[in-house]
Amino acid sequence: MESNPLGAQVQYEFDSSQNELISDLAKKMSFVATLLIVTGILLLVSSLAGLILSFSLSAITDSIINGVFMLFIGFWTRNAAKAFQNIVKTQGHDIENLMGALGELRKLYTLQYWLVILALIFIALAFVLAIIIGITAGGI
Repeated sequence: MESNPLGAQVQYEFDSSQNELISDLAKKMSFVATLLIVTGILLLVSSLAGLILSFSLSAITDSIINGVFMLFIGFWTRNAAKAFQNIVKTQGHDIENLMGALGELRKLYTLQYWLVILALIFIALAFVLAIIIGITAGGI
C-alpha cells in the first residue's frame, strides 16, 4: 500500500461492479438474517407458551435450543450483512469492513461446523448402538 502525504495508509477501494455485487449480497443476507431472527423469537415465544400450557419438556427444550441457535445465526448474519453494506457505503475502509464481515461469517460457520461434527458423532453413535442392539438381540 502506498502512503499519502499525511502518512495515513490508503486502502483498496472496490469498483462499482464489485460494490453492486457486495450490495446485492448484503441485501440478501439482511433478508435471511431478519427471517432467522424472527424465527428464533417465535421459537422462544412458543417455548414460553409451551411452559405455560405444560407441553412436553423435551419439545420445549428443543424449541429453546433451536430458537437460541436461530438468534445467533441471525444476528451474526445481520452483522456480516451490515459490514458488507459498509463496504459499499463508506470510502477508505473497504478492506477493514471486508475483514469485519469475514469475522462475522467465521463465527457463523464455526457454529455450523461444530453442529455438523456433533451431528455426525451422534449419527455414528446411533449406528454403533443399533448394531450392538441387533447383535445382542440375535438379529445378526
